[in-house]
Amino acid sequence: MLPRDTRKANSYHSGIPLTRGVSARARAILTGALFATVAGCAPQQEQSFVPCVDATFPQGNTPPSGRDPSTIPPAIKFPADGTAVLGAAKATIFDSRTMANQIDRREFTGPQQRPGALIPEHKRPPIAEGASNDLVYSMQGTAPRNDVDPAFPAIGATVWTPPDPCLAVGPSHILATVNMKVAWYGKNGAVQFENFLSSIGNPGFFEEVGCGSYTFDPKCFYDERAGRFVVLALEYYSATTESWITFAVSDDSDPNGIWFKYRTPALIELAPGCRYFVDYPGFGYDGDAWYVTNNLFRLSGPSTCAGFGGTLVRVFEKSGAMSGGTAVWRDVLDAGASWQVGSSRSGTDAARLVRINNTTSLTIARVDNPLTAPTLVTANCTVPSMYTFASAPTPTILLSIVDRRIFNAVVRGGRVFAANHSALVSGGPAGAAWYEIDVSGATPTLVQSGRIAAAAGEYTFFPSVAVNDGGSVALVYGRSSATLNPTLEVAGRLPCDPSGVLGASTVIGASTTIPPATTSLRWGDYFAATVDPADGRTFWVIGEIQNAAGWTTEIASLRIGRAGDISGDGKVDSEDLALLLAGWGLPGAGDLDGSGVVEGGDLSWFLSDWGPCGP
Repeated sequence: MLPRDTRKANSYHSGIPLTRGVSARARAILTGALFATVAGCAPQQEQSFVPCVDATFPQGNTPPSGRDPSTIPPAIKFPADGTAVLGAAKATIFDSRTMANQIDRREFTGPQQRPGALIPEHKRPPIAEGASNDLVYSMQGTAPRNDVDPAFPAIGATVWTPPDPCLAVGPSHILATVNMKVAWYGKNGAVQFENFLSSIGNPGFFEEVGCGSYTFDPKCFYDERAGRFVVLALEYYSATTESWITFAVSDDSDPNGIWFKYRTPALIELAPGCRYFVDYPGFGYDGDAWYVTNNLFRLSGPSTCAGFGGTLVRVFEKSGAMSGGTAVWRDVLDAGASWQVGSSRSGTDAARLVRINNTTSLTIARVDNPLTAPTLVTANCTVPSMYTFASAPTPTILLSIVDRRIFNAVVRGGRVFAANHSALVSGGPAGAAWYEIDVSGATPTLVQSGRIAAAAGEYTFFPSVAVNDGGSVALVYGRSSATLNPTLEVAGRLPCDPSGVLGASTVIGASTTIPPATTSLRWGDYFAATVDPADGRTFWVIGEIQNAAGWTTEIASLRIGRAGDISGDGKVDSEDLALLLAGWGLPGAGDLDGSGVVEGGDLSWFLSDWGPCGP
């Protein structure tokens, strides 16, 4: 049957707790540095603490980490021959069950701050113009493919915006991260843990490993090959010139309990005095390793130092980190920008890195010898043209939706699936798009590409793509226009659908309002989609919507199928026809088009689905 198209928005939101484990005087100093009181915010008791962030906090300055400067490791320098740099870190062991307050959802109200405003000005190089080609995106169709379960509200507004939601799904649990929180749930949506990543938690998730009061750009995944959840966040502190890649690994497939946490230095010196911090990570895995990609931007040094330093690719060995031993990693550099890691859930596929090369091609990288001497082997793949766009409209304001970069990628069966948004003509509306690329040979080739359909003036953005064990594809994304508050939607396709064509969209979350002009108007910066390892078929997605309390995130599960498969046996055949005709003129399972009764429109849908499909 057709899925229901609307979900209610989140009805609660989160807050910033007071810092634990410091003196009253130190707490007052730190809290004052982080959250300056503004008009309308009165002191309150800790159990109902409502902090207010000073929106004029100086750009390029962040709260200090609290670490003794004498213990901060020196900047990482690379040898002249470009070979990998080796590093290692010891674990801090943490048991989530010992926390006195495992679910911290204290309320936050007031203006929000964009984390990117607290780090030095940073811009990646413009995307180069590519050679023109005749390739076109396949446009979305109208066939019903989505069977969507009701969404549940996940982490709500924190002091930071945008949320940057990410998602990891294990056999029995769902884990989500945002700026700057982590939470996990049962698959019924019941929250089991929620806390802040930084030291403003009580304690924060990464506080005991040495994390200070500023983390950003979190990512997470469930490594199906290892049976572990892995959570990552970046840290930056200008006062002490610090940059860190901090991550944690669960000790099994249940996030409740033991975690092994690691804080790895990431201040990079590319030339004498030219030091760079890491930003906007990609994060993924395969059978060999965990991979982190990071843009490098100048933190300190003379004006002769380039503002953009390329990409740091950090490859972590799994073995030591999964046992609470020493986490060993190797760093390599690449001149490109905004690489994303395509994870390989199973089989012999290795992970791939994906980025935009120019306006008409993507670059795909394979990491050879990841555990000994990692090197990137790259090749380009021609795709349809990707043009620039303006900010996304809403009924009252414009939303910043970043640029044309790749937002996520996955690998399955010798194919890379990736997603981004761009315009069909220069300055036109942004549209969510996806790509399937054959990487089984020396030269990657485009298999198919598709785009979400949109009415005039509508923008679709921040797509994330996933592919399940049967080859079905799901895409989660947002949509807005001058008459539409942002929505969260999904679309899917079966392997037998026409090339590049996704089925009809389903709305899983709808904003009741838009961000006020007093806060950052940045949306995103990414959504996430993944596959449930319990069956290899069910998809889970997360994304952002807005309600009166601020931004919030919604999580939903779905399956991709055909409306005509009334019996649920994977085929559309005479058995299904008999069920449809038996319900003619009545409501029921044969009401494929959602009109309320079984009639001629349903028979048309049914006949279009006739026959077998997919493996």
